[in-house]
Amino acid sequence: MSVSITQSQKINLDNGFVGSVGSFDFKEVTNEINALLIDRAEIFKNEWLNQLNSKKIIASGNIENVDYEIVQSESSATLNISFPYYAKFVDKGVKGAISSNNAPNSPYKFKNTYTMSPEGRNSISNWLRSGKAKVRTTDVKKYGAKGIERKFKKISDFDRSLNTLIYNIKAYGIKKRDFIEPTIKKSLEGFEKELGEAIGKTITINIFK
Repeated sequence: MSVSITQSQKINLDNGFVGSVGSFDFKEVTNEINALLIDRAEIFKNEWLNQLNSKKIIASGNIENVDYEIVQSESSATLNISFPYYAKFVDKGVKGAISSNNAPNSPYKFKNTYTMSPEGRNSISNWLRSGKAKVRTTDVKKYGAKGIERKFKKISDFDRSLNTLIYNIKAYGIKKRDFIEPTIKKSLEGFEKELGEAIGKTITINIFK
């Protein structure tokens, strides 16, 4: 499942607010606007990866995957940018079922330490197999999941480490990483000016939250 950026941020180019500064033939500038939107979508994708790398957010599952589309009508163009649904949990963090220290202000919280969706379990399993996951039963309350296991002699060893990691994540939560808003901000820098020059008008970009 993916979440569209337009659920929280929307660049909407229509005659509803452009009309306040004068009218123009939208069809005449369609190609220029589409080119600008594509350029901004690519900036978003690049900045998304930059944020993941700079904040050392391990690419579990497909969190690095971003897609976009332009939805166009006779009088408007909307850029929809989609990213994995669970990215919002990494962004805001998740309170643990036992402790909220890792994300005290997060709107999300694990309800218990016993269950996880097959999709989530598979994602963590792939992460653990990559050798990047950190697992240790000591100092968990203070530090969360730490340590590292790269090789597993038995399937039971892997399953035990996987269960420990899942327990630690659900018990003590996920730290807030705050990378979505900075990505959006970077992607929109200078866009209003570029768009105004493209259509020869001074307009406002509406951002709906």
